[in-house]
Amino acid sequence: MLSQADRSKAAQILLTAEAERKPAVQLSKTFPGITIEDAYAIQSEVTKAKVAAGHRVRGHKVGLTSKAMQQSSQIDEADYGHLMDYMFIADGAKIPFERFIVPRVEIELAFVLGKPLKGPGIELVDVLRATEYVVLAGSFTRPVWALKGDTLRADFGPLGAISVQFV
Repeated sequence: MLSQADRSKAAQILLTAEAERKPAVQLSKTFPGITIEDAYAIQSEVTKAKVAAGHRVRGHKVGLTSKAMQQSSQIDEADYGHLMDYMFIADGAKIPFERFIVPRVEIELAFVLGKPLKGPGIELVDVLRATEYVVLAGSFTRPVWALKGDTLRADFGPLGAISVQFV
């Protein structure tokens, strides 16, 4: 487990990489003892920094839900991240690819919730009951590192932008 000082350094590495649009070294290379708990704590620090800079959390994302993607990322469970206001691209708008480090596009389903989910113990039926509607979405990633589980979680998993109602 990392110290709070190392978690703060890791958060700054990710914030700097995004701001400068330059890849960062994978966090586990800089911080070999990093854990899942550290990664989510780093993600929380990054989120707080973005909120302090005037952005707001507009939604949440669960990623790596398929076993194939988990294996390719060397993790064994889905990850979770925040959707910040600046990540949303209006349907039909020009995609600002210059904002991304190594842009990739993923087509996904977006569950737009009409009611908040509160846990622990949330089951599939709870998600379905809270869902207002489901739409096709384009997820534009901007990874700031080599794909590995620890940094995936710390860096929002690595969403750069999302276009809901994509087609």
